[in-house]
Amino acid sequence: MLQDNCGNPRLRMAVRMAITGGALAATYGVANAQTAPAAQAAATSTAGPEEIVVTGSRIAVPNQTSISPVTFVSAEAIQQTGVTRVEDLLNQLPQVFADQSSTASNGADGTASVNLRGLNAKRTLVLVNGNRMGPGDPTTGGQADINMIPVEMVDSIEILTGGASSTYGADAVAGVVNFKLNDHFEGVKIIGDLGIYQHHNDDPEGVKEAIAASGFTQAPNSVWTGAQRSIGVIAGVNTPDGNGNATVYLTYRNVLPVLQSEYSYSACTLGSGFLAGPSSTGGKFVCGGSPTSYPGSLINLTTGAEATIGPGGSVVPGLKLFNYGALNYYQRPDERYTAGAFLHYDFNDHAKVYANLMFMDDYSVSQIAPSGNFANNGPFDCANPFLSAAERGFFGCVGTTGTTNPNVIMARRDVEGGNRLNTLEHMDLHEVLGVKGKIDDAWSYDASVQYSLVDLTSVVQNYFSVNKLNNALNVVDVGGVPTCTITVTTGAPCVPYNVFTPGAVTPAMLNYLYAPGLQVGRITQSDVLVNFTGDLGKYGMQLPTAKSGLAVNFGAEYRDAVSSVQDDEELQTGDLAGTGGPTLPVSGGLIAREGFIEGRMPLAEDLPGAQSVNLEAGYRYSSYNLGFDTNTYKIGLDWAPVQDIRLRGSFTRAVRAPNVVELFAPAAIGLDGTYATDPCGGTAPAFTLAECEKTGVSAAQYGHIVQNPAGQYNGFLGGNPALGPETALTTSVGLGWTPSFVPNFRMQVDYYNIKIENVIQSIGGVTILQSCATAGIDCDLIHRGTGGTLWAQNNGFIVDTNENTGLLQERGLDVDVGYRLDMAAFGKVMFGLQGTYISAYDVSPIINNTAFEFNCSGLYGPACSSPTSGAGEPLSRWRHRFTATWQTPWQAAEVTIAWRYFAGVKFEELSANPNLAAPGGGTVANGGVSNTNAFLPSVSYFDLTSAIKVADKVQVRVGVNNLFDKDPPVVGGSTTASPPTYNGNTFPSYYDSLGRFIFGEVVVQF
Repeated sequence: MLQDNCGNPRLRMAVRMAITGGALAATYGVANAQTAPAAQAAATSTAGPEEIVVTGSRIAVPNQTSISPVTFVSAEAIQQTGVTRVEDLLNQLPQVFADQSSTASNGADGTASVNLRGLNAKRTLVLVNGNRMGPGDPTTGGQADINMIPVEMVDSIEILTGGASSTYGADAVAGVVNFKLNDHFEGVKIIGDLGIYQHHNDDPEGVKEAIAASGFTQAPNSVWTGAQRSIGVIAGVNTPDGNGNATVYLTYRNVLPVLQSEYSYSACTLGSGFLAGPSSTGGKFVCGGSPTSYPGSLINLTTGAEATIGPGGSVVPGLKLFNYGALNYYQRPDERYTAGAFLHYDFNDHAKVYANLMFMDDYSVSQIAPSGNFANNGPFDCANPFLSAAERGFFGCVGTTGTTNPNVIMARRDVEGGNRLNTLEHMDLHEVLGVKGKIDDAWSYDASVQYSLVDLTSVVQNYFSVNKLNNALNVVDVGGVPTCTITVTTGAPCVPYNVFTPGAVTPAMLNYLYAPGLQVGRITQSDVLVNFTGDLGKYGMQLPTAKSGLAVNFGAEYRDAVSSVQDDEELQTGDLAGTGGPTLPVSGGLIAREGFIEGRMPLAEDLPGAQSVNLEAGYRYSSYNLGFDTNTYKIGLDWAPVQDIRLRGSFTRAVRAPNVVELFAPAAIGLDGTYATDPCGGTAPAFTLAECEKTGVSAAQYGHIVQNPAGQYNGFLGGNPALGPETALTTSVGLGWTPSFVPNFRMQVDYYNIKIENVIQSIGGVTILQSCATAGIDCDLIHRGTGGTLWAQNNGFIVDTNENTGLLQERGLDVDVGYRLDMAAFGKVMFGLQGTYISAYDVSPIINNTAFEFNCSGLYGPACSSPTSGAGEPLSRWRHRFTATWQTPWQAAEVTIAWRYFAGVKFEELSANPNLAAPGGGTVANGGVSNTNAFLPSVSYFDLTSAIKVADKVQVRVGVNNLFDKDPPVVGGSTTASPPTYNGNTFPSYYDSLGRFIFGEVVVQF
């Protein structure tokens, strides 16, 4: 049925490209045919870029600066970084926080996304040449996948931070990223890139000692790993009359995997160090692991007794943890093909036709440790002939009669099989057809139709079927032959699984237990946009104090997004052990009908005290088929009293409508990683008995609830069709300074305040447990299972579905400084600094309830670094990137050094806020807070690149990022956030976790 519904995605995409390509070629061919006579007499000219429209407004303002704060990244700056992935470039900018990226494995969806301000990628709108990109993955339903953007084609990147919904529609809550791709190229360009990571495994954190103490395998002394290569071809031709251009591109990228076992700081999953208290480790890191281990773990949920299966079926007290982290990918392998075409032809001033086509096929694999029996068994027959007498005793069997005690669970890792794999293939198509031009001297128009499509194929492999596992463990002796009970009773084929005798597992047993899981999905977006721009100054709508008049833009937009995700029976039933729970089909759609208008009015020009004063305003009305309407608006003013100084300020109201997944995802039991420990668990619970009783703990269970060493707990998670939109209010005030007495110097400082209300999110298990224990609120959402746990079996969980419940507010300063020093015969040196200071990052899981509000600026931890709050990473108060480039007059040679800086952060439990502070006022000194994780130090990375023109048509660039091979700050498991942004005991998209990156690039242009 899955294949019948979705068909062959490669064939379908090829047909679409053939049809679209034919239409584009026909359009271009007609243009040439109609202008051929004129072309014979026309002089050959190079097609140049069209007039730039400032991001943040649809009104073109030549030679002026946007009222909204915009960060500009040039193509040259991109080349200096040596990156082959756009996400790696953006993650170096201080306004951008990493989200889904190549360093995510557990929890990866195979995409790459932009997270402006740390407010979550779904609140960032991505444009390509001013056109909205569609959602990048059907399973998330929201953010665009910037894997589709080939670095080789990027002319520049414009980043508008702050709400822009009145101009661009929903999703532009945190800001807009506009990729301006080269659609006017002439000639042929070939770009080849090679890169590899190199790292020497020092031991600044004492991790090697922890690995040695655990008996796990040490990382090698030095590694060369994660090699990547890419090649891109760009070709362009102008029409003979110079009125049109066709630019086409084809790129290929291949990235090899990196394992966490290759680095000392990720060769085991670290547990935090404590100086004192019941968790004392002498202040040193320890290697943690999973109780789902080998040869097998036995846990009595009633008594808390723990044991490991030993030789000959013996039962050895205590658990032997499994080193699962070392087997996870630190960098996913990735193979990507992109292709596209940009065509435009100017028939005359009144009709300029353009057509864009972009295609991507991206194939990636995430890997985590092997599957196994994650306490999915039981009870089973005590007559199982594989059971030893000691094992029968632990399971509560009396001889060979009856069944095992249901409160005794077994967990065993499938070390005989392979690691769990998730192959993720995205095939994307993005099409734009449009026409624009002048109506008369005052009015112009632009009308376009856009269509985007993403097909997802996701296959999980090397997972046990829970049903087959239970069949294979329920075994009896039939005539001296171990036989599955289900075979005896129904005749169903089954291979008995002997996990009770180490070394007895056979390939036949594994072949029976394995079951693949298939997920296919599609998400499409159609967008029809018509807008008109007018210069009303030509009709006399102009102030006497100004030299130009009112400019307006108005129009309408229709947007239709449809998503569908289908899962096979294995995924829907949650039958695969270690997938985190059932994955249910999701389908639905969202339609928006919108009208908008904006205007820009010069108030004064070239007057004393008013070199320039401009007023800007805009409004958009949106009607959704979900049953709600929204109003968004903006107003801004800029004032340049003299030529050297410019002040600007703006206020905007933006919205984000819920996406298909947030609305329609069916609720099911899954892993909820918003909290690391149960405050009512363990031998010394953080909550009192009275508080824990509110959360469903009995007096007998108090102090005896088994904690999950892996820090994973169950949540009842899913969508909510009753969701409404989020609303964001953004205030921005800025000062620009270009002093005439310091030529070639510029500085821009902007204050921003973004407040998002009715945030769409789950409340979070931490908040639900706290609100229940301390105030008796939401206690009905907590369902404790066997032994009082929230993790051991699916009957223990917290209801945590989506709500319009939260508040996010961020305040800070952006600094952008540039200076060029001319050195005559020695060329010139250019300096640049981009920095962001976050003064406040306020999070409230429940809106209008300050009892649970906290400020995460300068902090990290489960609450502050949770993807639910938006950031997903440490919230350094100050981040910057400083560059210095020397452009020499010799062979166009240049050298660039960059300094990337991240201020230190402290663990959130050291905050004075009681909603974050450690229970009972814990400190580092008394062992209440981990000393190894209390502070993550400031980090500086230095990058060095150089380029030279070795021939008339050939340029070579080489460089090293993280020149000094700086290790990332290392974090122990008890204070971490959840995957995917946390991986390998650090935040690998935020900090450089793979060592120094050595790269080279060759560009040949004809």
